Amino acid sequence: MRTLLMLSIVAVCATVLVVPGIAAENTVTGLFVEAGCGSNLGDAGPSDEHVACMVRCARNGDPVGILTDDGLYTITGDWVENNSDKIAQLMAQQVEARGVTSDNGGQLVIDVSTIELAK
Repeated sequence: MRTLLMLSIVAVCATVLVVPGIAAENTVTGLFVEAGCGSNLGDAGPSDEHVACMVRCARNGDPVGILTDDGLYTITGDWVENNSDKIAQLMAQQVEARGVTSDNGGQLVIDVSTIELAK
């Protein structure tokens, strides 16, 4: 039984090391948005009223994310819950976020460890 368990652990570790792109710590730079309406902003960017609406929606529990050239990275984990005071400051701003990114069935996600205004 112990041998089977050890073989299983080795197989899982080997799979994680061999299969690239499952999840990795990365830096993502883009526009901080409320995921629903912020992902369709176009080139003009959001108006002040739109930004205020995105802040309200985010504070009401709607998902937020970072809109990049690659697509929308939806923020997962507890960053939003623990940093609700930063939502208004960051909304519709260029940000740089560090965290574990992955592709969750075609949806890009990031479990954020830090977010700051892009330099």
